[in-house]
Amino acid sequence: MIVHGITSQELDRLKSLIGKKLLCFKSQQKDSWNRIFGNILLVTEDSEIELRNELTEIEYFGDSEDVSRFYVNQITTEKPFQLMVEDSIAETSVNEVVEDIIVIKDEINVTDSSGNTIYEITMDDAVIIKTDNSVYAISREWSLEEELIFVKTADYKKDIYSVAQIVSEWSDEDENTVATCNRKEISLKNS
Repeated sequence: MIVHGITSQELDRLKSLIGKKLLCFKSQQKDSWNRIFGNILLVTEDSEIELRNELTEIEYFGDSEDVSRFYVNQITTEKPFQLMVEDSIAETSVNEVVEDIIVIKDEINVTDSSGNTIYEITMDDAVIIKTDNSVYAISREWSLEEELIFVKTADYKKDIYSVAQIVSEWSDEDENTVATCNRKEISLKNS
């Protein structure tokens, strides 16, 4: 099983935001489909945490491939926030207290026509920020791209990449492979 996701140290960085006032998000200006490229900054009264979706080389079906994954970085004056693309920074004002952060973790199993496992991977596909008044979803889609979807939502489960989409993405009719996906929601407030 390949684990291609947020580390325990990075989860602690996210968890440190719970109970703090989230002043704003900073990112590239969203397009009409709520897409931004690469990274987003969460700004509280006393810290700045970057959520970055970056291609990283891993073992991929017996070969190697660049597959995107989330990174959670502490931003400092020595290492300031920069967009992953050349663009101006847009600010989304929040001014609400973070009550919980939920990480959407998917365990994907790909089997051949005989039912033998040929690839297993665990990856994080979304980070949900719950404040006292709102819910924000930051999610990944196709695993070979660095785009993010960033939305304020009433139902984050409808606004993130679905299990059905993941199964379709990882299955290959021509190769007679079928994927399954077991989705878990990990609440950092309760961990």
